[in-house]
Amino acid sequence: MSQESPPGAPTASQCESTDAALARFLMDNPGARKAASSLKAGAEVGIAFSNLDGDWRVCLDEDGQLAFEAGKAVDPDFSLRVPPGAVGALLGNGDSDLGELGISFFELIVAHEQDRKIHVTVHSGLVKLTRRGWLGVLASGGPKVMLWMAKKGLRGPGAIATALGKLKG
Repeated sequence: MSQESPPGAPTASQCESTDAALARFLMDNPGARKAASSLKAGAEVGIAFSNLDGDWRVCLDEDGQLAFEAGKAVDPDFSLRVPPGAVGALLGNGDSDLGELGISFFELIVAHEQDRKIHVTVHSGLVKLTRRGWLGVLASGGPKVMLWMAKKGLRGPGAIATALGKLKG
């Protein structure tokens, strides 16, 4: 039997800090877990939240499992600046598959509203991104992600390389 919260009571995610909510989502969401399974040793993302001081990193631990840790990324492939509205939007994906999650993530990158826009800086080149499994993550998103990208004018590896070049730091 489930207990209902009183009207107006905060939900579990509203009681969590932004970093804890994102960490929980990355560990629990099926799409995020599938993305992690495509990553290789050395894959790393640096994260800064617009509402929190400090740095975080997403990487693979010694067992090859996704880890979300406080601290500066050592050799990030990407750096993300994430506002609370973007975390809320990602949390709204619940049990989404990788394709749906990928589209949601990309829509937050191109969002015009600053409280939802994820700012991305790419630090690695195409070869390093491929070696670390990032293009495998993109391919694992399947037809949903490819169709979304095509609608945005990104067709084929050359277009992806061009898009990455625009985000290069």
